[in-house]
Amino acid sequence: MDFKVYQIFEDINFEGRETELRDYLINSDFFEGDHGLNYVINNDVELENGVLTGTLSEEFIPNSYSVDDDKSISVMDDIEPYERTFFALDFNTRAFLVQNRKYSPTNLKPGKSLNRLIEIFGDAFNNVFNAGFTLIPVLLPEGNDLFLTLFNNHRVVEIKVSNLNERTAFNDGHELSDDEEENNFIKTLWNEDSSLMDSIVLKTTSEGDLNDNIFAHAALSSPNCIIEKIKYFDPEEDGFVTKTRSSFDKFPIPNLDRNVESITAFQTIINAVNENRALLRRMRQIRD
Repeated sequence: MDFKVYQIFEDINFEGRETELRDYLINSDFFEGDHGLNYVINNDVELENGVLTGTLSEEFIPNSYSVDDDKSISVMDDIEPYERTFFALDFNTRAFLVQNRKYSPTNLKPGKSLNRLIEIFGDAFNNVFNAGFTLIPVLLPEGNDLFLTLFNNHRVVEIKVSNLNERTAFNDGHELSDDEEENNFIKTLWNEDSSLMDSIVLKTTSEGDLNDNIFAHAALSSPNCIIEKIKYFDPEEDGFVTKTRSSFDKFPIPNLDRNVESITAFQTIINAVNENRALLRRMRQIRD
């Protein structure tokens, strides 16, 4: 699951009032949107280790039909479905994360969900902190951290790695393979290469994977290497996703899909934010 990351513009001293914000969101009422359709912050908002997590549920017009015993089709108008969107606020870095998702209902879209969250949090921040709530879109920092997270948690079928001409020899303690003979051979081959190779592209078939490929690990382990591209299978999209350095503006949290229970997702999000605070602090503002 990917999240768009924003930074709260206001420099607020929360002064231990994080719980007040959580309680305010839990006690907030339903809001009425277009065509009388409601949206609401669900009451299972969590606060742990400086991270507040929750979901926005938005009612939509269903396009659902049933087939009767006589094989005739009828519209199912007795259901009121909602779509949920995960969000998180890290009080330590002032990072605000919103699930980057596709909505099948035509009356829902990511921009509308974000605006609704800004509206709700704006009211909450005004009442709890006497402050505004302005979100600034950011780019995630340069470096390989997020690419490596994807490589370590998904089936990867393609990578492109550059800046290999500047590589130095592997440390003696760095093992590329459990097979000692194979490990020593690839180290010798890699470290003594004099061809001035600067980049490498590795691809498999759609059924393969590079996760245990010794050449992939050699490239990714090279000091000062730059991962330019990665293609992997995303179970949430039920297909392959390609990430390139120029478009890497989303924060991935592996092992989450659209059907996961909220309580499980919250803990996964909280852990991911805590583990990546250094990365979130290095986020860069998007400037026109």
